[in-house]
Amino acid sequence: MSNEMYNMVKDFHNAFGHPVSDKPTPMNKETALARSIWTGEELVEFLYATAEGDKDEFKKLYIDFLEGLDKAHHKINEKGDPIDDVLVAQVDALVDVEYFNQGSFTILGVEPFEPFKIVQEANMGKLWEDGKPRFREGDGKIVKPPMWEENFAPEPRLKQEIKRQSN
Repeated sequence: MSNEMYNMVKDFHNAFGHPVSDKPTPMNKETALARSIWTGEELVEFLYATAEGDKDEFKKLYIDFLEGLDKAHHKINEKGDPIDDVLVAQVDALVDVEYFNQGSFTILGVEPFEPFKIVQEANMGKLWEDGKPRFREGDGKIVKPPMWEENFAPEPRLKQEIKRQSN
């Protein structure tokens, strides 16, 4: 079984100084929260795309999304299952996220590997000419180098790939 996408993301983490573990290690609370928020941001973008940019429809979807998260919070809180092994519980939850994500690609009818490679190239394109990243002061967000949009913006290539898969 291939771990090619995992290794591509690991290369990104190494290049940009993000955390990487060489052996199974639980994620700390701060990192888990940050990554959950970033994942949530992408899901909010997904809902905006689904609403086709209609702000009223997007607002409805977003409110329903928040209500769904609130229900999940209450369900888990009520259940109150003990966590005997943080790493196992984190892996279980993330595999479920990955499974749902793959299911979403299945619903779209889009095989994700080629689009993933396009996004990987765009992300690695955020390295500057000296091969190092730059980060914005204050929030540490990655600063894209000049010409990134022209050379690496993934949307045009994603559109081509989806068209290729449609034929």
